[in-house]
Amino acid sequence: MKPITSFVLFSLTLSLTLSPLASVANADTNLIDKVCARTHNKNSCVAVFESNPDSKQADLKQLGIIALTLASSKATETSQYIKTLLLNKTLDPVIDQALSDCSDQYLDVIQQLGDASSDLLEDGTKDVRSSVKAAIAAAQSCENGFEESSGREILLSRNAIFRQLCNNVLVINKLLEEK
Repeated sequence: MKPITSFVLFSLTLSLTLSPLASVANADTNLIDKVCARTHNKNSCVAVFESNPDSKQADLKQLGIIALTLASSKATETSQYIKTLLLNKTLDPVIDQALSDCSDQYLDVIQQLGDASSDLLEDGTKDVRSSVKAAIAAAQSCENGFEESSGREILLSRNAIFRQLCNNVLVINKLLEEK
């Protein structure tokens, strides 16, 4: 991960932890339900946000930052997993090449999500949408690289979770655009 991306993600996490959150009296207690109702998988969305204690009192923008942080964490985790798989010297050459391509694509994904985080902090919702869609496309391209081999299932579930996390970001971003 590039130092600037690490710094942005660290700063976002730190600001969420240390900044005063919206007061409980002013917080929309149904915000998570409102956001998740607009996603493809409401139950998964609710579970993701409920697992993060900061999301319970977050406003919409803070929820977007949390969603981006979760998506970035999943992308970083997947990137590390790919690097671990590439250490296996007995991989089929086609799978090895697909994983190598995925490794490069996930570096792009991480950078795109770092850009999206910066854009969200600056209220650049159009840029957030573009960056997150580019990240989803890169992850999909990674998955498509396995179509000529039997290794597609290697990253299938990880990519599905990543897309769900990114879709949560896109829903929040759309709600921010509507404000």
